[in-house]
Amino acid sequence: MLTLADVALAELVGEPLDFVWIDLEHGALDARDVPPLAVAARAAGAAVLVRLPSADCPRVAAILDAGVDGLVAPRVDSAAQASRLVDAMRHPPRGTRGFAARRASGYGRPGADRSDPLCLAQIESAAGVEAAEQIAAVEGVHALVVGCADLALALDGAVEPASRRLREAIARVQRAAEQAGIASGIAGPEDPELLRELAAGSSTLLVCSADVRLYARAVEGLRVGA
Repeated sequence: MLTLADVALAELVGEPLDFVWIDLEHGALDARDVPPLAVAARAAGAAVLVRLPSADCPRVAAILDAGVDGLVAPRVDSAAQASRLVDAMRHPPRGTRGFAARRASGYGRPGADRSDPLCLAQIESAAGVEAAEQIAAVEGVHALVVGCADLALALDGAVEPASRRLREAIARVQRAAEQAGIASGIAGPEDPELLRELAAGSSTLLVCSADVRLYARAVEGLRVGA
C-alpha cells in the first residue's frame, strides 16, 4: 500500500510485489499523485490499483485516466453502491465514464488497450458482510477484499485481526466470492503467517503492509542495532 508521494520508494517497493495500491483514503495523497506513482510502480513490474477516498468518489474518471489497472472501493455496503461504481468506471454504452485522450487511452493513439479496469470492493462493515453475496454478483466487480482492521472494529470494537467473529465474516466473504466466480482478498494483518491462515487457500489478493510500516520497521531495526 503506497501512502507516500515518492516515486523512488514506489519503484523500490513495487519490484518484489505482484501489485501495489495507491491509498487515497488515508493520508495526504490525492489524484495528482497517482500518475507518477503509477508509472514508477509499473516500471518495477507491479500492477497498480488505487484505493478511492470513498466508494462514491466523484473523481473516478480522472483517477482511471492516469492509466492504473483498477480501483479499490472502501466500505462497500450494498450491491447498489457497487453498481454505481462499476457504471462510473465504464465508457458508454455500458457506463457513464467520459472518454479522454490521456494515459489510460494511450493518449488517444490507435491500438491502445480498451479493456475494463479492475473493480475491487472492500468489505469493512457488518452491512457489507451481510450483502457480500449481492455485491459479489454485481457484473463488473472483480474481487471482494476484506479490510480486517475496520471490519474488526465494526464487529468487535477493537483491532483484533484474529477474532472468531472476524474469521467467520472473512469466511462468508470468501464463500460469496467463490460462488460468484470472482477473487477474494485480505488486507490488514502484517504477520505473514496470520495472513496466510486467514487466506485459507481461498483468498489470492493479499495486502501485506504499507510503505510507512515497512519504513517504520526498518527504523526500529536500526534503533535496536544501535
